Amino acid sequence: MNLLKIPQEYKSIVNKLIKIAQDNNFIIYAVGGFVRDIILNRQPNDLDIMVEGENAGIEFSKLVAETLKIHPPIIFEKFATSKLLIDGKEIEFIMPRKEYYDINSRNPKTEIGTLEQDCLRRDFTVNSLFLRLNDFKLLDLTGKGLKDIKNKTIRVTDELASDIIFSQDPLRILRAVRQSFQLNFSIEQQTYQSMKKNFNRISIISQERIRDEINKILLLNKPSKAFKMLDNIGLLKIILAELKKTQKVKEHKKYNNKDVYRHIMDVLDKVPNNLLLRISALLHDIGKIQPQTSIDENISFINYEYKSSKLAKQILIRLKYSMDFIKQVCFLIENHRYPKMYLSSWKDSSVRKFADKLKDNIKNVELLYIADSKENNTELFDRVRFLQKRNMLVSQKELFDGNELIKICNKPAGKWISQAKQYIKELQFENPKISKEEVISKLEIILKK
Repeated sequence: MNLLKIPQEYKSIVNKLIKIAQDNNFIIYAVGGFVRDIILNRQPNDLDIMVEGENAGIEFSKLVAETLKIHPPIIFEKFATSKLLIDGKEIEFIMPRKEYYDINSRNPKTEIGTLEQDCLRRDFTVNSLFLRLNDFKLLDLTGKGLKDIKNKTIRVTDELASDIIFSQDPLRILRAVRQSFQLNFSIEQQTYQSMKKNFNRISIISQERIRDEINKILLLNKPSKAFKMLDNIGLLKIILAELKKTQKVKEHKKYNNKDVYRHIMDVLDKVPNNLLLRISALLHDIGKIQPQTSIDENISFINYEYKSSKLAKQILIRLKYSMDFIKQVCFLIENHRYPKMYLSSWKDSSVRKFADKLKDNIKNVELLYIADSKENNTELFDRVRFLQKRNMLVSQKELFDGNELIKICNKPAGKWISQAKQYIKELQFENPKISKEEVISKLEIILKK
């Protein structure tokens, strides 16, 4: 395998590591997804370095930091691993190890192991290849890694222990689903059956780790396929029970009588590959699982965007997303129906109010609306862009602050200030180029009444 080439963005880092290893008699390997990706000519996302010898990963990382004169490694003694930031890339250093699991935790106890034991502790054969960087020799210790890459197959490293592999670390079930669609690989039958047998074990996994895998699944080219597999395995009803419930809710007849779940999956696949948009799409109709009304045999979901926002917030808090991110998602969900209220008869002032309410979220609301809407009418957004090009949208800057208004109106501070500011804003909606003098004259008329 001398044809294997280190990607350009990692080449300098690898060359530095090789030199330090050779100068100090260390044997080092590139392992895991990095090796798989360079075989597939994919761009790797990270680099893990395995170093032969007890605690050798930690010791080598210390030596690398000292030699390169960079910040010392972050060390995780419990797992005998460490991390270094080299040329902007986070590199993990490990030793060959074997692992022992407690039944109630996916975090194993580790100790020094052989290369073979390290290989078998890994999840799938395609991720268990070792590239010895000292001489660029490729080791396929399962005897199936290269073949499975060629045949595009996800398979556990030890088929005799496939149930144990998923029971010990059920996060691997999510990883198998994600990697199968990420790589366009199929999952070997016995591996898949073991995933189905052990899906309930996901309860031992932290919400943060589940969230991270959901994020990666959402950024697949067509995430609906992965969600279908999660549902078939049994995981969907555990990790996103609310989404599972939408399969029992009938949509409005204009969506060809699909259930809400199928509509959500359609929208999810249509929105651009952006985490904020994908999560907003995933949860935009989640509130429809709550009681709805039926008028003349037509399903009617009253204020469902607010119900969806409230339920989405609960789900995202449970999955440990940041509050700032949750607020952004909820805002998009609450406003994704706003453009559907648009009529061509709207005055420019109404278009300005729409733009003022959404502010920097206009583009994301448009993209979610386009994916969600059957009509695909962008006239409202076209008018926003038209006014924006001509500098005819309302300025974000206030014409007067509170102190100025107090001075101009010769009145003590009070609730009237916020009322005056809202009145001024309405004047700006009608005429975004209104002058301060015109506003003052109108304020004087109002105050005299």
